[in-house]
Amino acid sequence: MTIQTSIAFVLAMSLFVASPGPGALGVVAESMRNGLKSAAYFILGMIAGDMVYLVFAIFGLAAVASILGEAFMYIRIAGGMYLLYLGIRLLLSKEEKVVSPSQPTGKGRFLGGFFITITNPKVIIFYCGFLPNFMDLTKLSFADALITAVMVAFVISCVMGAYAYAAHKTGRFLNAKSGRNLNRAAGAALIGTGSFLIFKRP
Repeated sequence: MTIQTSIAFVLAMSLFVASPGPGALGVVAESMRNGLKSAAYFILGMIAGDMVYLVFAIFGLAAVASILGEAFMYIRIAGGMYLLYLGIRLLLSKEEKVVSPSQPTGKGRFLGGFFITITNPKVIIFYCGFLPNFMDLTKLSFADALITAVMVAFVISCVMGAYAYAAHKTGRFLNAKSGRNLNRAAGAALIGTGSFLIFKRP
């Protein structure tokens, strides 16, 4: 893999990741409501989801998808229901504190990011349609695959990290009386994302 190819790949993927979608919405909601640490778990889940599709792309996404069949649909619905649950809980919450014992764990936030990525059509399009334009997946060496994985993780971390930081700074300037409105905004974002995953067509 040449330096020029790597740069082109990073730029193209940055544009893809930065475009508004369920992932960005989920990161913003997590960061505004629970802070940067919570968003970091969520972003790690997104990276894990992308790694799955990268492996699929290298070893034959179409073949793996045909074997799994409807499994993707059930994963999408399960992820949507989980995000819907979190969103409803936020809407019904009367607490204004940023941290509470009933909040989801780091594992739960990780799974939220993973579910969003693994069921995001934009991610599938990128790895099926755009990735082959930057590299010959049939001749990809182990070193090239590892470099590609590092670039993917780097891009997602930087772009989604920027989303999280901007949302966190916005949340910090809200006073305590705005806690309820912040819950509503974050809850609505999670409900909207969860509903999208549950009801979207295959």
